[in-house]
Parts: sequence; C-alpha cells; structure tokens
Amino acid sequence: MLRHPRSAGFTTIELLIGVAIVGILAAIAVPTFKSYVYRSRVTEAVTILNEIKTRQEAYRSRFGNYAAVNGTDWGAYTPADIPGAQAVAWPSSPAWEALGLSSPGQVRFRYATVAGQPGTATPANSNLDPDKFWYAAQAEGDLNEDGTTFFLEVYSDSRIMFNSASGTGGWE
Repeated sequence: MLRHPRSAGFTTIELLIGVAIVGILAAIAVPTFKSYVYRSRVTEAVTILNEIKTRQEAYRSRFGNYAAVNGTDWGAYTPADIPGAQAVAWPSSPAWEALGLSSPGQVRFRYATVAGQPGTATPANSNLDPDKFWYAAQAEGDLNEDGTTFFLEVYSDSRIMFNSASGTGGWE
C-alpha cells in the first residue's frame, strides 16, 4: 500500500489556536508581572523610610529632639519632583546629612521628614501627640506615571508603616 506523504507544518486553524492561547496567557501574565515590578520598586521607599526612622531615633538620642529636615509641615521634598517610573539621582542636602541619611543613589520616590517639639502643631491627619516630641516621614511615588500618587508614611509614635493606597486594594 502506497501512502501519500502529508506535508510538514501546521494548518491555519492550528496556528490560530496557538496564537489565541499565547494571547490569553499574555493577558494574564502582563498585569501580574507589572504588579510584582511595582511591589519590588516600593521596597526602596520602605527601606529608606525605615532608615529615616532609625536615624531620627539616633538623632533624638544625641540631640534631645528629632531632626526637622523639612520643617514642621509638609512642603519641600527630596527630590523636588516625583521621579515616576524612571529613577533619578538623590540630591543631598546639609539637613539630610545632619540626620545621617547619606545618598541612597537613584530613587523612584520623593521623601520628606518633618518634626516638632512639644506644643508644635502636628501635620494634619497624622494623629501625633502635639504635647510630645514628634516626627513624621513620607515617601510619595507614582510608579506607573498615571498622575495618581500614593504615600507611605511612618510616625514617631507608631511602629506601623501606613500606605495611602491600601484602601484601594494595592500599592497604587
């Protein structure tokens, strides 16, 4: 019996099914991958805020009060503009160096730390006790550059790091 050799390759239907499967897998994988990238980039802010917290306590131990790098109310940040998805160089300043925070290199967030003595008004919505020495530190970021920023914050009287986007179910 003589058989006809089948031509090698795939039919159009088989190719279309393969492309559809790859498309579905990509539609599931890309958002998940982006979520992991954002979370890994947030690690920078968590690390620097923890460093600020440690440095503030060391500063108070040495000088008797916290370092008001940015005054007593949010205003100036370092760097001045929100970096976004692309990291920018940290512009060092004498105030940050007095706190003991050296340049972390490239950053994707901007940072501020405010402090006050007893009797000084605390930042709005901070729940800090104005009758004690206090500080607050903030990191502000917009990792996907959609114009919606989020904040991570630490306070002198709390061991918790607050995330402004946690109520929306994520990092941003």
